[in-house]
Amino acid sequence: MSETASDDGIDFVEQGDGPAVLFVSGSFGTPAAWRGMWKRLPAGYRLVATSILGYGATRETRTPADLDMAHQVRVIGKAAARIGAPVHLVGHSFGGTVALAAALAGVAEIRSIATFEANPLALIREHGSEELYERTRAMSLAFEAAHAGGERDAAGRIIDFWGGAGSFAAMPEVVQDYCRTTAGANVLDWRTAFAFAASKADYARLDIPVLLVRGSAACQEMATITDGLAACLPNVRPAVVEGASHFLITSHPDACAGLLADFLGDLEG
Repeated sequence: MSETASDDGIDFVEQGDGPAVLFVSGSFGTPAAWRGMWKRLPAGYRLVATSILGYGATRETRTPADLDMAHQVRVIGKAAARIGAPVHLVGHSFGGTVALAAALAGVAEIRSIATFEANPLALIREHGSEELYERTRAMSLAFEAAHAGGERDAAGRIIDFWGGAGSFAAMPEVVQDYCRTTAGANVLDWRTAFAFAASKADYARLDIPVLLVRGSAACQEMATITDGLAACLPNVRPAVVEGASHFLITSHPDACAGLLADFLGDLEG
């Protein structure tokens, strides 16, 4: 795995040669999140990873007054321009949402998308219920207030929301510290996510192959989102990783890598 200088303000880590696969980590994530999967993927691919805004070496460009998803989409555009070839796009959590937004925006030549618990929040309301959506919004606002009030482990509220109670406490201390350090970026992520209003009709226009993965222990919100995407994407391959929750790319790298390898193998022939 080699890292190149981030002259354009983005993380850019790569290894291997072949068809390009661009990995987008989620909130609190960096390219390191994909190491377990990369070790288990077959040779013959050019694996590239970047980070969304505010994490790793990717420079923050949003402000509280300007949080449009276009800022995140530009990260994908920059990474794809560096690659200089069509890409298979892979995203986890909010990185998966950004991947879907990039495809909707036509920011690059995207051959396929694989998402691992992508979380476009508007689908909680559209495919689920207003009550569940508002409950999610209330949780995010409570997190933001806790962070603003100096709560040391405010980030743990988010980690446990997606991953289940005790998820944050089970993380290594170095990972907890990184989450604490970058909690401010996650506040902006939530604001961006709630402002991103792509609908099921929008996703229905994505005519590229999509691998849609969630854990069997996904929270109700995530299950609702995934079901919504599965119902409207025209070329979708849903999959469930047994025993996994939100952080499945690191907790279950064998299963996740296997699903991705099969998906890419079918597309590449």
